[in-house]
Amino acid sequence: MAGRHVFAALILLLALASGAASAQTHEAAEGPYAWSNLSSQQRTALAPLSHDWDDLSDFRKQKWLGIAKRYSKLGPVEQARMQDRMREWVDLTPSQREIVRNQFKVLRSAPVEAKNELGRKWQEYAALPTEEKKRLADTAPRPRVTAIPATAGNTLPLSLTPYTTAAPKVLSQTPPGGKSRPLASAQPR
Repeated sequence: MAGRHVFAALILLLALASGAASAQTHEAAEGPYAWSNLSSQQRTALAPLSHDWDDLSDFRKQKWLGIAKRYSKLGPVEQARMQDRMREWVDLTPSQREIVRNQFKVLRSAPVEAKNELGRKWQEYAALPTEEKKRLADTAPRPRVTAIPATAGNTLPLSLTPYTTAAPKVLSQTPPGGKSRPLASAQPR
């Protein structure tokens, strides 16, 4: 379920341009982006964020207001989906949000082929019957979610990075005539 939330948040972040986190202040509640200063249409579009709005930085508020501009042009199904994604975003912890932001940065800079492959796999999954999706969800291995910083060498999004739930192999070093012992670098941290 957490994987679904992370993926949903990733989709929502595709609509957002990711930026550096800004300090959150209480003065934001009185600024030009205060919830009380928003139009009724903006408040309707951003309703899932109402409880957290005044704690967001002005930078983040501007991003959400950009999304709210598109809200009125969407059909009822798309509007509901957008607000569902906002609720899922609000439910994420700050560390989960950071993971999603990092995944978005990596995906944004991923090669076109990797993006196309991810899209193809998603289309295949989306075409499956509901029962098959549930079976896959119930039997899918649950990887540990850890933040992998986006770096120049990390060009695939985490969702494209292969993983396994099998116990990690412990590298060993066998001294001549001695017992094998795990290498220090192979120990979990």
